[in-house]
Amino acid sequence: MPIINPVVLNKEKIYETEESCLSLIGFRKTKRYEKIEVEYLDRNFKKQKKVFTGFTAQIIQHEMDHFEGIII
Repeated sequence: MPIINPVVLNKEKIYETEESCLSLIGFRKTKRYEKIEVEYLDRNFKKQKKVFTGFTAQIIQHEMDHFEGIII
């Protein structure tokens, strides 16, 4: 699912986890939110707003970190 120019509007329930990344070898500890609300453009450049939870929310946060130059 394409998510273009995502912005996190709300986040809930922080937790600590370990993640790996294709840019690095091994796992590293990081903090993520269990539930996030994201505003973004879809593949047709139509504005959307959706709540993501669990592993999907974690993946989105991981990828958004890369936008900021953060590699776990």
